[in-house]
Amino acid sequence: MIKKIIFILFLTTLCGHLSAETVAYKLKGDLKPKKSEAIEVSATPLIDSKEIAKSKEQLITIVKYANNQSNDVAKKNKNRKPRPKFKGGPEEIFEKYANSVVYIDNKKDKGSGSGFIINHNGLKIITNWHVVETAKNVTICLKTKNLNRVCDTDYYTGKVVKRNKQRDLAMIEVKGLPTNLKPVTYGSYKKVKIGQTAFAIGHPDGLVWTFTNGMISQKRPDHKWRYKSSRHSANTIQIQVPINPGNSGGPLFNKDKKLIGVNTFTSEGENLNFAIAVDDLIEFINEVKQEDIESKYIQKKKKGNTWIQKKSDKNKKSGISKKYPNAKEVDLTKNGVTDTWLLDENKDGNYEKALMDFNEDGIIEAVAYDENENDNYEMIVFDDDLDGNPDRAEYDENDDGTMDVIAYDYNQDGEWDKFEELS
Repeated sequence: MIKKIIFILFLTTLCGHLSAETVAYKLKGDLKPKKSEAIEVSATPLIDSKEIAKSKEQLITIVKYANNQSNDVAKKNKNRKPRPKFKGGPEEIFEKYANSVVYIDNKKDKGSGSGFIINHNGLKIITNWHVVETAKNVTICLKTKNLNRVCDTDYYTGKVVKRNKQRDLAMIEVKGLPTNLKPVTYGSYKKVKIGQTAFAIGHPDGLVWTFTNGMISQKRPDHKWRYKSSRHSANTIQIQVPINPGNSGGPLFNKDKKLIGVNTFTSEGENLNFAIAVDDLIEFINEVKQEDIESKYIQKKKKGNTWIQKKSDKNKKSGISKKYPNAKEVDLTKNGVTDTWLLDENKDGNYEKALMDFNEDGIIEAVAYDENENDNYEMIVFDDDLDGNPDRAEYDENDDGTMDVIAYDYNQDGEWDKFEELS
């Protein structure tokens, strides 16, 4: 650095004399000198020996000053403690919360996904509804040093204690979890900004405990999406964070290591990924479980007067078919398994009701009604939480084959709490 300063000062001194001599030459004699004169002037030294000596003395003085300054700084820093290395960044997010992310194996529905630890009356695990679906119990595996042997030793049985199919969220309780697992810290959907960086931990395509990041593309309030046999709605965050099957139910963090969403689904196209907003998760955590509400339907159910007949065993040829011996069995998916039963209750040769088993597990999830028997179902009633009671209904107002309105009965008291138009 000192050499660089000296070199610059030396050039500055030379340039100062060069400019003065050039101006002096241009002002004396003819403005257009002859060619021989130009050669003679160009060959003349533009700085004399005295000026060179003077410049050298200045340079010597500057070097001595700079050396003295360097020595003073070195003496002052000799006893100073070194500054600690900067800590922070994405690696701290993974270091802090990787062990709080779990692998979920749903043997009943032959699926898997991610989940993470929260503190709600003790340690609980949050994931997506579509990860657990109808399973009562799932296998929970913790992170191990050898990621090639996940679920070999550190695994637990988790009980699904709460579900919200509409928001695609579920809560799992596990007894005996290590107490050193860190629950996530909640952020805020309101404070999420477009362009911020977000971070995800999950198990895409079985590649366990994968850490990815990307930009937040947009916030989508009251966003609607659907899977093969279910529809969902929640406030979501659109992200460019790479997620794939297996990431579902995993945490989405901001740069401050706070949870801002639950990674849930992808749409067709590049980098069209979505997470359920943390505010919706908090509402789900604090909401009263539907089975704890003594609704009229639950009271009827206890008396044995339910609105559908559930199949109690795994034999698809019994249960529903026995309850409705005259029903027409239909295989809509054409995979060899009956998934719909058509009923002609007034025996006029037309089917005015259909019982639907979307995931072919022997349990009816919806009942469709064709009141005017024109082969178009005007209303479909859904049992989202599979407790035998209606949760929502879709209605084709003008009977044109397209559902126009959806109604929700959140507390299952027999009255619709919310209506929405379907686009």
